[in-house]
Amino acid sequence: MKKVRSDFEELFNQSRDEFLEYFNELIQIPSVKGNKTYQAPFGVGPKRALEYLIQLSKKLGFKTGKVSNSVGWAEYGPETKEYFGVLGHLDVVDVTNDWTYPPFDLTLKDGFFYGRGVLDNKGPFLASLFALYLIKKQGIDLKKRIRVMFGTDEESGSKDIPFYLESEKPPYGGFTPDCKFPIVYGERGLIDLTITTTVTDDSLEQIDSLGGEFDKSFIPEYGFISISGKKTEFHGKKAPSNAPDMAENVLPMMIRQGTTLSGQTGELFKWIDSKIGNQVDGKNLGLDFTDKESGKLQLSFYSMEKNLDKLSINISMRYPVTISEDKVLSQLKTQLLNESLIKINRRFPSVVKDKNLPYMQDFSKIYEQDTGLDGTPVTTTGATYARAMPNIVAFGPSFPGQKGIAHKGDEWLKYSDWQMMMQIYYDCFLSELC
Repeated sequence: MKKVRSDFEELFNQSRDEFLEYFNELIQIPSVKGNKTYQAPFGVGPKRALEYLIQLSKKLGFKTGKVSNSVGWAEYGPETKEYFGVLGHLDVVDVTNDWTYPPFDLTLKDGFFYGRGVLDNKGPFLASLFALYLIKKQGIDLKKRIRVMFGTDEESGSKDIPFYLESEKPPYGGFTPDCKFPIVYGERGLIDLTITTTVTDDSLEQIDSLGGEFDKSFIPEYGFISISGKKTEFHGKKAPSNAPDMAENVLPMMIRQGTTLSGQTGELFKWIDSKIGNQVDGKNLGLDFTDKESGKLQLSFYSMEKNLDKLSINISMRYPVTISEDKVLSQLKTQLLNESLIKINRRFPSVVKDKNLPYMQDFSKIYEQDTGLDGTPVTTTGATYARAMPNIVAFGPSFPGQKGIAHKGDEWLKYSDWQMMMQIYYDCFLSELC
């Protein structure tokens, strides 16, 4: 990848210390979703981050606004009817005990930033805001206004965006810096479900308890199962739920332990072991669908629970853009044991945008010129903010080869990448089609 251009680096360095100060202040706000309270629909942490960004945007000289204490915005440019939008988020996933750096401080060491949100999504969002600020600072006139929007509920379902759209028109085009480069024209369908099986012969009583650090946002690295008074703990390697191939999932280890049990419980554990186990493509369930547009189906086994005479497992599947949810569910149902039921927890259909839209083609060329890398539009397994707002696509921040960084300990972002993405966004904002 090319280095940051000398002309942009000089411009960046004039504000570098200021940018790093603001970056640190934002990381220090633990904006994990909390209970709804007065004027804080998604909790105190996200609301604090929202207010901080509004005040920072005012300090930088932007026109600002706020909708329902859920989404804020800063904009620059002429009072045109339409606007180009950038949509980032200030909320972050919670932290566990897998950090070696302080999660709510910005650490810069050996050319890398560390901290919760440096990649997902505070760092990339600030890169877009600062890119627009550098244009404003020079007094460069834009043909259309650019609005940088910052939401507070992306990690928990994007319930903030409907509030915004109730009172504000969507942009005519735009991007979210919350996925990967180059520009993303398609996002796979996602279905998250619970399979619950009732055990009728009392054999589930052999298990005293089971549990672990389970969450839909990651593949777990810790779990335990207690059988007839003997507790066994399992340790693996965490990875984001959209990168199960990068994990050492403890759940298959726990399942294997249960295959020795008697009765229906042993048979149930054997079924889970044989049909799911360590597989991440759903092959043994007959779910290994694939297409040329987006690749293979991806299966993530992320939690398990025992409740009286029932055992539940939770999986999410990200299926190819040309495959329907009905086809996935119909096939899965043919594989279930008797006494098993499916509950849908969340679902997102596939989204495919026209990759020949002028601004997408323009941005692809800018990306190629700035980085020296192939800018051909791509698809993703991620479920991004682009699904929540019309006319938005994903564009950045991870560069090719970077995967499985978010939602786990020591979340990182290369300092040079932060500069590069800021340069890319700066050049895009100055393009004729923005």
